[in-house]
Amino acid sequence: MELPALDRANVRSPYAEQLNQGFPGLRFNGLLEKEFRDFYLAQNLPRGRLAMLIALVPVCAVLLIQLFVDTPAHGLTPWRLGLLFPLLLATAGAMYLPIAKRHHTAIAGVSVLVGGLLITYFSHVEAAQGGISLLGAQMLAMLFACLFLGLLFDVAMAIASVLFSWHLVAALIVGIPTEEVWYSAALLATAAGAALITTYKLEHVTRTSFLETRLLHALAERDGMTGLYNRRIFDDYAKRVWRQSRREEQALTIVMVDIDDFKVYNDLYGHQAGDDTLRKVAETIARCAKRPFDFTARYGGEEFVLLLYGPPSDYSRSLPEQIRQDVLSLAIPHEGSRVADVVTVSVGVAIVDAGSTRSLTGAIQIADEALYQAKQEGRNRVVFMLAEDVDAETGNFRMRRTAGS
Repeated sequence: MELPALDRANVRSPYAEQLNQGFPGLRFNGLLEKEFRDFYLAQNLPRGRLAMLIALVPVCAVLLIQLFVDTPAHGLTPWRLGLLFPLLLATAGAMYLPIAKRHHTAIAGVSVLVGGLLITYFSHVEAAQGGISLLGAQMLAMLFACLFLGLLFDVAMAIASVLFSWHLVAALIVGIPTEEVWYSAALLATAAGAALITTYKLEHVTRTSFLETRLLHALAERDGMTGLYNRRIFDDYAKRVWRQSRREEQALTIVMVDIDDFKVYNDLYGHQAGDDTLRKVAETIARCAKRPFDFTARYGGEEFVLLLYGPPSDYSRSLPEQIRQDVLSLAIPHEGSRVADVVTVSVGVAIVDAGSTRSLTGAIQIADEALYQAKQEGRNRVVFMLAEDVDAETGNFRMRRTAGS
């Protein structure tokens, strides 16, 4: 599905950035390339398995005929087929055996390359001895490598280049007439060129589809207003990271941020200004949460939540105050505020130690209680609470804090 260029430009995502930059060299930036290659491997594995079965059946049939039936070999002698058969088996095994599956691209590439070199040599030896040339087999080897095994363009290009060069060198070694060499080289180059162009276009389409699909999934996980993760994704992530923190005996810090007197702000300045303020505050929170595992989401309305994984440190203790100060530094006018003439936030922080007996719901409630206390104490402040030090009944959340937040 093609995404409009305007939408791509307005989405902050590595997938959108890569789409905007383009990738004429069929290479993504940073970790995106590894993510794509893992995806490409999984997507092309079924096709590669089918291709290997298709290749094995005729080779096995010809080998059995050569062994048990007295027929002209036409260059495909049993010992030559015997050299090719293990290569096909190795490639098939790399696609089916779990221990080798992740390396099937490398194994398949090497197998096709070695097989192509052998076929090329056999072809020239046969032609030099007055037999039937195996040029068709050489062309099939190139087409097989490029189109059926799911090899990436750079790998297919390398294999095709080596096989074409070896075609010329082997022809000189065995003494093939020059005019025959150039004729067969032209045919081989044509086949390789067509296969490589097709491979390039297919990979380019696949890469584009990968980026757009990932981008659509990312957009579905984001809050449309602020660009942060939405509540549904937060709930799913919180459950996973909670189980992980209990399993690994790690602490978890939950930070809840609420814009002070936001209802009054909307009444004074209008909902458009309110939406702009939500976005600015969200961007500020996202900039402050810099670590790879810091998770930030819009919790609802004018409220945001952060999950910080790991034992409490200077970072987790200073981050909430940094958020408060950075929002204050935005200097967004707010004449209806009870604490300042600009937009401010209150922050509640719950620190859940590794040995805490609290549930996830209870831990979030502690952060909610800390936020409520920050509101009660005058807003525009940060309140920390240790989960085990708070006597609160799980599930007894405050429905509303104070009028206007």
